[in-house]
Amino acid sequence: MIKLQNRVEEFAEKLGEVSLQARFEVSQQILNDSNIFVREDTGELRRSSVRGSDLPRGIIGWDEPYAKRVYFTGHPSTDRNPNASLQWVEVARSRYGADWVELVLRKLKEAL
Repeated sequence: MIKLQNRVEEFAEKLGEVSLQARFEVSQQILNDSNIFVREDTGELRRSSVRGSDLPRGIIGWDEPYAKRVYFTGHPSTDRNPNASLQWVEVARSRYGADWVELVLRKLKEAL
């Protein structure tokens, strides 16, 4: 006779922990990669991403009142940041999105 112990609950718990850690790490990476393309006049917009984000919950944001306007409109100066662009998260996703997916997969593989 063979007896197998069901460890689904233990696996689900472990996967949940990994998911939370992966969400934090991926959110942090997305924020870092996106800030590469943020316009930088005084640096306050970039700094506001720390205040405007809740990385453990997967929330990324920029907390300056003008952030939404400069995300979608205008002509970002490249004097201080030569990579500055509109819709900086989309620019980062097009350049680094595959790396973000790879990071999640690597975290899941490490846990399993």
